[in-house]
Amino acid sequence: MGPTKTDVRTEEFMLDYLDNAVVGLHWVDGNAMTIWANKADYEPLGYTEDEYVGHSITEFHADPDVIADILQRLLGGESLYNYKARLLCKDGSIMNVLIASSGLFDDEGNFVHTRCFTIKDPSAA
Repeated sequence: MGPTKTDVRTEEFMLDYLDNAVVGLHWVDGNAMTIWANKADYEPLGYTEDEYVGHSITEFHADPDVIADILQRLLGGESLYNYKARLLCKDGSIMNVLIASSGLFDDEGNFVHTRCFTIKDPSAA
């Protein structure tokens, strides 16, 4: 028996779920390029998809040492949970966020991309 119209595991339903999630989601490749993001990731920062996807994730972090640490850990196979970071909004303001992320690796152990979830830090003033 194949998938039905209401089967939540169909590709169409999963893509809708990811694209319309209220949590920011993005993938970053091994060169720090954002290769996919949903609206909840870039719109709160004031960016359009074209201004965000295809750009280095380092462009959107206020603290170069923090994003360097994040990328080093993820490329090394670590997972992050509630990692505090400060993101640059298009209007020049800063948004404090919490990041949960892990890396996807292929069968040979090569890094493919991150699997990153970003939420506004509720403890930030």
